[in-house]
Amino acid sequence: MGGGDTRVREPESQAALAEQAAIMYNNYRRDFLPVEMGFLDSVDRTFEDQAYADAGGRASTQIAGLYEQQMPEFKRSLNNAGFDPSSGMYQGRSKALEAAQFRGMGTGAADAMMSNTDQGIAGLTNFVRGGQNLETQAMQGNIDLAQNQLSRAGNIARRDFASASGTAGALGTGVGMAAAYGLGGRYS
Repeated sequence: MGGGDTRVREPESQAALAEQAAIMYNNYRRDFLPVEMGFLDSVDRTFEDQAYADAGGRASTQIAGLYEQQMPEFKRSLNNAGFDPSSGMYQGRSKALEAAQFRGMGTGAADAMMSNTDQGIAGLTNFVRGGQNLETQAMQGNIDLAQNQLSRAGNIARRDFASASGTAGALGTGVGMAAAYGLGGRYS
């Protein structure tokens, strides 16, 4: 009675799908998993102390360069206006601008370090979104972030030069215009 085979046979189409899935999984492990792990490693390095030190150092150096490029012109303007380099006003203006430079460097370094955290979080978010097959715009966001930081640093430097250069009457106007012109400002 009975004597038939009790095994359930897998349909050929299901076996073909399983074989295709196995091939795709092996390809993923061979080709994409190492790339994903490399990306995660780079995101992890974003949160290391050295990454913060590097970001802050780069920003600080760039901002210092903005001030240092214009300092000779600033001092030349004061000399041309008749200020004695040993006078209290000359020294005071120079020290005020130097203090503004250091303040700008500190602010820029802090901004860069906070942006470093933002980039790390964006990297983690993009990894998760990539796993969910969602499109991201991280690269554009990072480019915008860098441009905004540089623009802010330039605006701070312009403001500081204008503030340090401002003296009574025409002298203040002339020195401020010279500093603004040196930083790329336009007057019509």
